[in-house]
Amino acid sequence: MNTRTIRVLSCGAKYGAPPEDADLLVDCRGFENPHYDPKLRPKTGAAKAVRQFMEAAENTGEMRQALAALLNAWLPGILTRSSYHRNKDVLLVFKCTGGKHRSRYFAIEVAQAARHIIALHPEWGKVEVVVNHRDKASRES
Repeated sequence: MNTRTIRVLSCGAKYGAPPEDADLLVDCRGFENPHYDPKLRPKTGAAKAVRQFMEAAENTGEMRQALAALLNAWLPGILTRSSYHRNKDVLLVFKCTGGKHRSRYFAIEVAQAARHIIALHPEWGKVEVVVNHRDKASRES
């Protein structure tokens, strides 16, 4: 059986449109922005301080639960049933303004949730989850 890949991408809207081939696009700009905290501005959504900020922000917990529920409902069809995804990568895209804090945080969270769900279903075969941050170089140079 072939390895299937779920690609999770974070990106910043100010650096261009998200990929047109996204299977799911989540706009994270409605969440409080760590950019406006001078201590958090240089950090990314992977940093502990930014993660704590996001986890304390209004509606973040609800969004994480909603995304996990979406994956639980959606992945079985994508990974096991006859669908056009059966032989191609699945692309989940998270965007915010700069692609550094909010979208990166949610991309990491969703990748972890997807890995957890996949681990519970060995019958799905080999499924790899890969996280990329499109605008990393432009944000950290």
